[in-house]
Amino acid sequence: MKRMSRLRLGRIGIVAVLAIVLGSLVPALTTTGSAVAASDGYMVYPASGNIQSKVGDGCLGNYRAHDGIDISRNGGTPILAAYDGVIKSRTSNGGYGNYVDVQHPGGYVTRYAHMAASGWYAPGTKVLRGQQIGVVGNTGNSAAYHLHFEVWLNGKVYSQINQGFTCLSNVTRGGTIPLFLPGLGASDSAGIDTADFTGNGKADLLVVAGNGDLRLRAGNGRSGLAGPTTLFGGGWGNSRRHITHSDFNGDGHADILVARSDGALEFYAGNGAGGFRAATTPGAGWYGMRHVTSGADFTGDGRQDVIGVSPTGTLVIFPGNGAGGFRTPNVTVGNGWEGFHYLVAGDFDGDGRGDLIGVAGDGVLRLYTGASGLRTWRQAGTGWQEITEVTGGADYNGDGRADLVARTAAGQLYLYPGNGAGGFGTRILMASDAADYLAIE
Repeated sequence: MKRMSRLRLGRIGIVAVLAIVLGSLVPALTTTGSAVAASDGYMVYPASGNIQSKVGDGCLGNYRAHDGIDISRNGGTPILAAYDGVIKSRTSNGGYGNYVDVQHPGGYVTRYAHMAASGWYAPGTKVLRGQQIGVVGNTGNSAAYHLHFEVWLNGKVYSQINQGFTCLSNVTRGGTIPLFLPGLGASDSAGIDTADFTGNGKADLLVVAGNGDLRLRAGNGRSGLAGPTTLFGGGWGNSRRHITHSDFNGDGHADILVARSDGALEFYAGNGAGGFRAATTPGAGWYGMRHVTSGADFTGDGRQDVIGVSPTGTLVIFPGNGAGGFRTPNVTVGNGWEGFHYLVAGDFDGDGRGDLIGVAGDGVLRLYTGASGLRTWRQAGTGWQEITEVTGGADYNGDGRADLVARTAAGQLYLYPGNGAGGFGTRILMASDAADYLAIE
């Protein structure tokens, strides 16, 4: 299987076996590295050992269909997060064995495979560079104790990571990998929903123009927007509704979900260059929903979920499967949601779990933070009864926090910058030409 590791078989003594068992159960007293917040764009070696294989390189003068770095030996020793990020997944399969994926700024994802046991932290947990996340093991398709380490960028294997490793050399966990990764040091938080349709690391805005065109307004990462460019011509005004965005298939690109007038739910996978693949239809019966929103993980599995409110006001979480569709069962949260003018999903308090912002009929902005379901609401603002459209959950000003974007009756688009604790700062004017938009997202 591609991406799996190949190492020579070796004998492991009783002491090493005990180290594996004990290391998988309790934190190590020392990790040979310091867990501190990073912003310089340099990863650290996630484990100690000898470099036995690299991306496409068997380290013996031979090509290998291999997507990662094999750091051999040292079973039972710590595995460190290579950089600040958020646990994206913690799972296992027959190839990688026990493995963890960490989402980082700039569209990077690191994978740590063949771990002795499940990773220490649940999806949605924030980790720092140098923080221990697991223990070196020999699970899955592995011939000896080692760490299989992969780096991905925007859904593709980042083969340049090879430049930070030398075949058959020894590395020490916590030491700096001598390779600068462009964009890794950016201030955007890995836990914030992506609304980047163009692949430049900045959140963009989708709008449905008065003539029904779906248009893109590219963000500059500093609360500003470029002029509109047309993505799909006509028809989106009267044949589609409930447009919402997120990275539904986990490739690092923003995607679209939208309900079609015949009830089908369309999924448009973004290509990271301002375009989309052909639509698929992962669901039906969505056009009559009162609200549809997305952009956060409500179930704690590291995948983007979708919130739907039925015509009678029942709020349901539709768990994403990480491939542009849904898994079962759905999760019914409760009733009484029909009175909201708008609902927006996102991680507004920075804890890695999905939250919900609602604009109530009295103009109060209500924040429902995520836990096992949603906590009782708290007030996050007032005076929103004059707002005619709301979206958000993405970082539009580059500070790594989830924001809101709202339109006034006069057609002004305002950014309400999130403070990372469920509140919002003084609004900032983004544009004044949005009066005829049928929808913004």
